[in-house]
Amino acid sequence: MLANNNRRVIDRMAKSTLRNNKGRNLIIFLSIVLASFMLFSIFTAGITYFKMQRLQNIRLNGGEYDAIMYGVTEEQREKCENNPDIKRTGILAMSGYIESTEKDGTVEASCIWADPVCWDEIMAPARDWVIGVYPKADNEVMVTKEALEQAGLAGLTVGDSFSAGYRDGNGNLLTKEFIISGMWDGYGTKNAFYVSEAFYRESGYDVSEVRCGRFHLDFDRLVMTSGEQEAFIESLDLGKQQAVYFTGDMGYSLPIFFGLCALAAVTCLCAYLLIYNILYLAVSGNVRYYGLLQTVGMTGRQIRRLIRRQMMFLGCAGVLGGLLAGGAVSFLLLPSVIRFLGIRAGEEGDVPVTLNPAVVLLTVALTAFTIYMGSRKPVKMAVSVSPLEAAGYRPAQGKDGRRRTGRGRLIPRMALDQVLKDKKKSAVIIVSLAAGLSVFLCLSTLLESQAARTIVTNHMNNDITVTNDTLKKEDPEEHRDLLTEDFLRSLEDVSGVSQVYPLIYGQITVPWEPDFADLWMEEFYAKWMNIPYSDEAEEYKEYPENFGSVILGVSEAEFPYLQETVGAELDREEFLSGRSCVLYRNGLDLTMDDLAGKEVTCAEYGNGENTRTFQIAGLTDEGYYSGPMLGYPPTVIVSDAVVREFIPAPVVSKAGIRYAEKYDEQTEQEVLDLFRSSPDAHPGGTVLRRRVAYPDRHRGARCDVCSVPVYELYAGALCGAGVAPGGDGGVYHSSMCRDSPCRGSADDQEGERGGEGEAYLN
Repeated sequence: MLANNNRRVIDRMAKSTLRNNKGRNLIIFLSIVLASFMLFSIFTAGITYFKMQRLQNIRLNGGEYDAIMYGVTEEQREKCENNPDIKRTGILAMSGYIESTEKDGTVEASCIWADPVCWDEIMAPARDWVIGVYPKADNEVMVTKEALEQAGLAGLTVGDSFSAGYRDGNGNLLTKEFIISGMWDGYGTKNAFYVSEAFYRESGYDVSEVRCGRFHLDFDRLVMTSGEQEAFIESLDLGKQQAVYFTGDMGYSLPIFFGLCALAAVTCLCAYLLIYNILYLAVSGNVRYYGLLQTVGMTGRQIRRLIRRQMMFLGCAGVLGGLLAGGAVSFLLLPSVIRFLGIRAGEEGDVPVTLNPAVVLLTVALTAFTIYMGSRKPVKMAVSVSPLEAAGYRPAQGKDGRRRTGRGRLIPRMALDQVLKDKKKSAVIIVSLAAGLSVFLCLSTLLESQAARTIVTNHMNNDITVTNDTLKKEDPEEHRDLLTEDFLRSLEDVSGVSQVYPLIYGQITVPWEPDFADLWMEEFYAKWMNIPYSDEAEEYKEYPENFGSVILGVSEAEFPYLQETVGAELDREEFLSGRSCVLYRNGLDLTMDDLAGKEVTCAEYGNGENTRTFQIAGLTDEGYYSGPMLGYPPTVIVSDAVVREFIPAPVVSKAGIRYAEKYDEQTEQEVLDLFRSSPDAHPGGTVLRRRVAYPDRHRGARCDVCSVPVYELYAGALCGAGVAPGGDGGVYHSSMCRDSPCRGSADDQEGERGGEGEAYLN
């Protein structure tokens, strides 16, 4: 059969066919629109997501860096500075703790020195504004308004001075007149007082110590696999106390990238299956039509051109519509999604959604490829039909053969027959539906991964944590029972509060014995101390009261959460009855394999005759369970009923409060009003430390990228000496760490990284 060059005629036939089959073509058009829209949105959202992730990590970390090392030696520092993959390095050095000011006696604020690279380059993207200059003299400080407010110094500004008592690295309590040389605002550790290098040199701290040095590393690459991270850590030859942690950018960018690629692939698969299914059905129903076209002289090549021209018209219109819809959604909806996920625009925080030409080209290419692949087999099927076959063609009706009369309800059997009549068609439809659902699941998972309580988790997802700050004082005579049963009952009576979880506290000692206590202390000194355990082993044996610790009691309602943090099955009856306990691991390298079958004996502090022995059932790394302070021996966690029976007059150290509705601002206001009306509140008003704030109302002291409100209430007589951090000079003689690089307070253990057992900046 001779071919006729009738391209214009074929083009008119293609347009006519499109007009005459509006229903079928509308579905194909919408599928192409949806595919191109999804692809464009995924790529645009992916680029925006990575920008958002970078901004989020800058705000969470208080600077632009990829890894942080706790403690750094000169050799390690030189190795990192000579590494071609590392763009820059900066140092933050813990230089002491302010314990009191002329206006407040229970201040907990770190003194930190930042070297020029860290302050001027690494931390700069996290700051909104700076006035004044970074400290140079040993009595100058750089502060935020929040730090001044928490120290009782609200209203001071650049050039003003104040007197403060601070603890240096040797454990000495000193007093100095400080001058505010500058102020700043933004994101990071905002309750700290940044000091000069001269102050750091006189502090008795050294960056080689884990309690002091924070070595920030900014790599000259976007992604490092977990294997490369491990290899880098191995190359540094870390000491037992040292640790290196990578930020979320370096650790999760590659999996997220592959996830977005998979999402795009599933979108293409959905479009392919839909286009293939519709065209397959269309060609099957028009086989006679294509056969008749061949009888009047149309060749297979011309039939192929006819169908492809139809798909080209539909594809061009569909891609254009998808790009327009994707662009509109990207510019109008994505900013709202970003705000929903907690990212706020600001001087350093804008995340512009721009039209990237590469995204447009990639969307067009992938959509065109999907249309081509989806129409390839139906076109081949239309071309392969001869006029003779087309004259007697009848659509396939499934398998031939006799069938028995079915039993059961008629309509379900008819539906099943239709599904099984053409199994290939049914399979394509089912796979299309499954692929569409998988796209929805992937998007939902991606959004959920950026939810506020996923990014920054709180203990039991509580909305507020209230803490009795007086229990952090070194002198037990200054401890006060502030979170009384009446006060907790008044919290429960607030209409929007669904649950209050008190944590009972008591002071204990863990007498020496060669099995468990000796093992724990050996590991503790090796991990956290600057002196060997052998130097103080004899003192511990003879005077265990010099090495005190705490026992904590959790309610029965909190037991399931405690079990989750342990990661092992706890016998509920044994725990609640007081036969077993859980220990706070405190960052030690001990596992339950080391402690299998061991017991811990506790004695009431000051009364060695009152003892209890517990079977060790598990270890937890949840910092919430470390007590008001950390001792050398382990923090023991048991049932609250056991603590009340064992310790005379125990007190509530903190309480978690959960709202009936998340982020209920009215309930929060009622709770805060209750705090402020307490007779134990600060004379000048209740003191709150804001960890994470409502983004629409506040600039968060720690981070403003999430919407989880968590407060600490320092409801106490805020007078007298505050809590002293551990120091080499042995400032604690009874119950808390003296030489440990750990901070004394459990509530402080959430600095740059939410881990356990390290020294933290706030």
